[in-house]
Amino acid sequence: MAEFPVLLDSCVMFPMYLRDTLLRTAKAGLYLPFWSQEILNGAIRNLVSQGRMTLERASNLEGKIKEAFPEAMVEVPLGLAEVMSNHPGDRHVLAAAVIAKAEVIVTSNLKHFPAVALDPWNLKAQSPDDFLTDLFDEYPDEMVKVIQGQSQALNKPPLTVVELLDLLSKEVPNFASNILFYVYGDFVVQTAKKALSKIGMPAPEGGQFYEGERYRLWQKRKILTITAKDGRGDILRVQDKKIESNILCQDVKMFQTFAENLDQELAKTRNKP
Repeated sequence: MAEFPVLLDSCVMFPMYLRDTLLRTAKAGLYLPFWSQEILNGAIRNLVSQGRMTLERASNLEGKIKEAFPEAMVEVPLGLAEVMSNHPGDRHVLAAAVIAKAEVIVTSNLKHFPAVALDPWNLKAQSPDDFLTDLFDEYPDEMVKVIQGQSQALNKPPLTVVELLDLLSKEVPNFASNILFYVYGDFVVQTAKKALSKIGMPAPEGGQFYEGERYRLWQKRKILTITAKDGRGDILRVQDKKIESNILCQDVKMFQTFAENLDQELAKTRNKP
C-alpha cells in the first residue's frame, strides 16, 4: 500500500464504531494515522464527560491506541499553533497535521478548516464519510475485509456486517451504503429475479411483477426494478448491466428474510404429492 499520511481529529476518534473502523483501516495499511497528545486528550475527555466510558476504561483505550500505533504521535512545537489561521479552537490540529506532513485532516468539523487556511500547507480537510468512501473506491476488497473483521471481533453485543453498517451509517452514510451494495447487492438482485421467475405475475406494463407488503418487484427483459412502498421509490434499478442502488440495511435484512421464506415455500411446493 502507498504511504498516505493522515491526521485524525479528536471528533472522529470519539464515536466508538467509527473510531474502530478508522483504526482498523490504518492497521490494514491503507493509510498512516497521526495525532497529537492534545487530540487524544480531547477524545478521551469527551468519552468520559459524556458518560461513554469511565476514566479508567478511557485511559486503557488510550494506552491500547498508543501501543497499536507507536509512530502516530507527533509533538507540536510551542508557538506553531498560533501561526495557523483556521478556527482558534482547532489550530493545534492543523499544526499537528503540518508536523506530521499529512495530506489530509479527517474531521467532522469541516468549517474549522477552510481551504484558505489549509492551502499554504498543501493540506485538505475531509469528512470521515468522504475519506472512507475514497479509500473504498481505491481498495474495495480491502475495505470489505476491514468491516468483516470488525464485525467478527464484536461480541458485546455481537453484530452482523449488516448491523454494523447500520450503526456506521449514522456517521458515514455514503461509505456504509457503498459497502452494503458491494457485499449484498448481487444477493438482492438474484433474490428478486428468483422470486419473479417462481411467483411473478404478468405485469400491466409488460414483463413480470411481484407485489409484496413492502416492495414491488418488476422485470422486463434486461430491466429490473425494486420499489420500496415507504415513499423512497425505486431503491434498485438494473438496466443493460448498469446498476443504480439506494438500498439500506433494513432492505438487506428484509430480503434475507424474504429469501429464506421463499426457499421454504418452494420446498413445500416441491414436496407436495
